[in-house]
Amino acid sequence: MNKKLIALALAALPVAHAMADVTIYGTIEADMESNKTYANGVKDVNGKPKAVSRIDDTGSLIGFKGNEDLGNGLKAIWQVEQGLSIDGTTVNASNTFATRDSFVGLQGAFGKVRIGKLSTFLNSDAGAPDAWIYGNKGVNGQSYSSINQLDGRVNNAIRYDIPEFVAGLSGAVVYGVDETNATNKQNTFSFGTTYTNSGYFGTFGYQRFNNNIAGNKAGNYWRLEAGYNANNILAAAYYGQSKLASGTTDATFGFASTTDLPNGSELKKKEAGLTLGYTIGAITPKFSYGRVWGASVDGTDVKGHLNQYVLGADYALSKRTTAYASYGYVQNTYRDSNDNKFSNERTVAVGVQHKF
Repeated sequence: MNKKLIALALAALPVAHAMADVTIYGTIEADMESNKTYANGVKDVNGKPKAVSRIDDTGSLIGFKGNEDLGNGLKAIWQVEQGLSIDGTTVNASNTFATRDSFVGLQGAFGKVRIGKLSTFLNSDAGAPDAWIYGNKGVNGQSYSSINQLDGRVNNAIRYDIPEFVAGLSGAVVYGVDETNATNKQNTFSFGTTYTNSGYFGTFGYQRFNNNIAGNKAGNYWRLEAGYNANNILAAAYYGQSKLASGTTDATFGFASTTDLPNGSELKKKEAGLTLGYTIGAITPKFSYGRVWGASVDGTDVKGHLNQYVLGADYALSKRTTAYASYGYVQNTYRDSNDNKFSNERTVAVGVQHKF
């Protein structure tokens, strides 16, 4: 019997050695909210949003990553990352795994090449002006900016990150193959670059969307960010423009739902905003302002605008655990397809985030 146990232990040694290079990481986070938003989907008899209370998962995830030294400065790299939902809400109706950035690739002096499901540069390396923890039903963050509405991941993608030729300079190009429509293929393309120096930073990114519906033009957007993030100070601003083809991309973006725009319509908008924060001990009070304006549909100007205000604070309970409270308010003067003015929205939230 003892010989069998020893044999089993020896057989397990290669497995233990292989697992030694695997890193497990993640975030568990949730909040309590009082919401009056369109995203909740709860409306009164007039179609206006009603106030509801929620327990919301605000972005929990778990990931596994690792690498292998291949010699001569070359490494094999991989990652599998999955979104979670600790509030019991279904977040993965397709029952697939690896819903977030998941890839295999190589890294060396030439930079980094990865293949899989990958973030655009704006999604992975930008977004400093949206320094909030919040869920997809709330407006207690820059929820009507392209940072939240349009930044994302690309399926069937290859991404190349440039090596750091100049200190502080980074950038990437992402190309995604459209495998869903054989007769009207429109592949996805994006690129971006960031330069940082002594806490100051500037970022630019561009994204071209897929278009799988005949007669629609491909959508695209770009955003410029700049600011300072050092010495307990966060000051970050952004400006961007978008051109969205209804029926192919999320055309809500603070103006109208896709049902308000027939397939083939082209919606253009401008956006801008800023966030200010200052860390005092364990507390970081923050304020954000965001604006969407200058909308047009098929070249015809649309009257109205959207202003968003967020006020709150983070409290660092430890290096890995943060408690927070925030309040968001949206003033929306746009009108829907029936000429009804959109209602104002608000969210009050208190939550906790733990990273491991």
